[in-house]
Amino acid sequence: MLGIWRSEMERIWNRKSTFLLYIAYILIVIAIIWSHKVTGTKVLRFGEGTVVVNNLNLPWLMMSEAALFLLTAILPILYVDQLSGDLYSGAYRLYMIRPYRRFKFWLAKLLALSASTVIFIGTSLLIGVIAGWIFFPHSSTFFKYGSSIASLRSDAIPYILAFYLVLTLVCLAKLMLSSAICLFVSRPLFAYIVILILSVFLFELFRPLIMFMDPFREILLALRVDNSFEFWMCAGGMIIACMMVSFTQWQKKIV
Repeated sequence: MLGIWRSEMERIWNRKSTFLLYIAYILIVIAIIWSHKVTGTKVLRFGEGTVVVNNLNLPWLMMSEAALFLLTAILPILYVDQLSGDLYSGAYRLYMIRPYRRFKFWLAKLLALSASTVIFIGTSLLIGVIAGWIFFPHSSTFFKYGSSIASLRSDAIPYILAFYLVLTLVCLAKLMLSSAICLFVSRPLFAYIVILILSVFLFELFRPLIMFMDPFREILLALRVDNSFEFWMCAGGMIIACMMVSFTQWQKKIV
């Protein structure tokens, strides 16, 4: 199993498209950070007001726009390229020849894409922390989203890590959704369009599912215990449901 996973990681990162997506995402993050450096403030997109950016809040404030790009473009393109791309080209038939149980190939591919997702998100965190420390004012306090009470510096690290862990969970839910769609729609371009349209439809169906397009506010609300139940129900439910559909359809896939 470990050997299949390593092989899939090599397949993902040896593709020029993956490298270009990674560089594009880094440039987007840097551009967002630079805009905050120029203005010194962050205008929250949902009418909550303006926040002064400092080293303690930059790593999560910058994800307001970065997460939007990540969930609507960067990661779906990566997933579609690796899943629908292999199915449409027939490349998956080549590695199905190896003597492993059928479900292990799909599991290894999803685990490799999960690890790649963590690399993208981890890069965001690393850039945000370094940029905050070097280029932004150092503060001893910060305000959590929706709070009027200042939090101490010691609370910043757990808050940032919690944000990125929840963001990772949302991205993995998007991966499961994409994997299910790609098994039904093998053409990469069409699969991406379906993923985009379905993400919009899910948001219209149930407000918290906007996390599949614009997760920033929903994640911050979820970090407040009094607003977390619907979020966790949606995220967990979508992961389980899409995973079941994905593996069931994969088992039925004709080689």
